[in-house]
Formats: sequence, C-alpha cells, structure tokens
Amino acid sequence: MATRPPLKVTTKELSRRTFDDFSEFFHRVHGCACTLYFFGRHLTPLSGSAQERARLLGTAPDRAKGHFPHRDLMRQRELAAVKELVDQGKAHGMLAYANGEPVGWCNFGRADELPVVRDDSTPARLLARDPTSDWRITCLTTRMDHRRRGVATAALAAAVGAIKKRGGGWVEATPASFPHDDPMVRKLRRTFGWGSAEVINYLRDNWPSREIAGVGRVEACLTTSKTIGHSGIMSMYAKLGFEVAGLAGDGTPKDPRYPGHWLIMRRKV
Repeated sequence: MATRPPLKVTTKELSRRTFDDFSEFFHRVHGCACTLYFFGRHLTPLSGSAQERARLLGTAPDRAKGHFPHRDLMRQRELAAVKELVDQGKAHGMLAYANGEPVGWCNFGRADELPVVRDDSTPARLLARDPTSDWRITCLTTRMDHRRRGVATAALAAAVGAIKKRGGGWVEATPASFPHDDPMVRKLRRTFGWGSAEVINYLRDNWPSREIAGVGRVEACLTTSKTIGHSGIMSMYAKLGFEVAGLAGDGTPKDPRYPGHWLIMRRKV
C-alpha cells in the first residue's frame, strides 16, 4: 500500500469540551465509539427481526437513502454511555485533527479502568495481559480518507505523552505484527469460500512471516486500505520505545483461515 504525504496533525484529549468532536468523528467512521473497550462489550442491540425493529422504531431502513434507524439508535446509545463516563472522568483518549476536523482517535486508560465494567464473562483479550501494566492503549482509528498519513502515529505519541503527565508507569498495547495486503486471498475467498481448501492451502504456502527476537516466527496480518487493524502495528510502537514482551494469543492453535499474530508490547514512561 502506497504511503500518502503526511498531514499536519494536532491533538486534543477527550473531555467535555471535545466530546462533540468525538461524536462527529465516530459518526463519520461508523464506529462503536470504543464502547467495547470502555465497557468490555458492545452495547446490546434491539432484539427481533428487521421487521420487528422497524415496528418498534416506527420506520424501516432504506439503503438507497442511507436511512438506518437501528444503527442510528445504537450510535445515540453508545455516545450517551461514553458521555456519562467522560462526565465521571473515567473515559480517556486522544483526538487527532487535520485542518480543524477530527480525523483520528487513540483510546487509552488505566489498566483497572479498561474496561470499567468487568465480570467473569469479560474476555481476557480485553484485560491487561501483564499484571504489572498500569496503563493500556487499546484502539487506534483513522478516518478512511486520511489513512496512511501519520494520523494514528501522532495520536499514539500524544496518548503516551498524556499518560506520562498523569504519573506514567508501564504502558501495554497489543498491536498486529506487521501488515500484508494480498488481493489473491480476497479473490480465492470470493470464488471458493472463506473456509475452502484453496484459501487455506494458499495461505499456508504463500503467507509471509518474520522472526522476532524473544517471540519467534510470527505471521503478517491481512490488511487493506479499508480493513486496517484498530490496534495499530508493531512498528508504530517500536518507534516510540515499546518493546515486544510476548504473543497476545492464548497459545491455542490458530484458525488457518485468518492469518496473523498480535503481540504484547510494553514501555515504561
């Protein structure tokens, strides 16, 4: 993927003053407003079929007009939930701006506050891997029309700076190893299906990997301009002094249909 010229990026922390920018940003990127990381789960959608939802909401979706009432309702609920955390001082993040518009986001927070709601059903992947980690960086999101222009890197650096101002400590993240785009994989999936032998055999014989000190050989993560991993990539963190501490997986065999490894990276600030 070609790299576009870098932008002049400024940053501001999430707060009551910048919440409208946060709202505008997630409206543009169609994201979940990081509710998965703030609460340890996505908010529960309305139950029932599309017809039943339409009756409850009083209107049906219309793709031609870009009218999706259930999606809009979920966005309102997500933003309201995050706004409550912001008011309580329990939601942290860094917004990145270009030409005065919010175009990027980096979610961070104390390890004991991400997620703020947790119980025995909370997946381990949503908790700090290392018990000595004081902070976590969980999500990096960039507006699609501004990707590959240094937005996420600027937001990440600003988040590390904000953590340092708050007293610092060990910061943990779980980025992808390194990205790789392969159009042949998409073609094979369309032709034969995601779980087909053709796809699995192609990935086994052609997928790139690298040796990483202290971890071993890791696979690339399948990435396109539209499907960039929200946890960032190893090189972004390495430039800021993070070091690889291990694999983020639980050691069970990987699904051969989904190549890639995620890493645990840490830095003390």
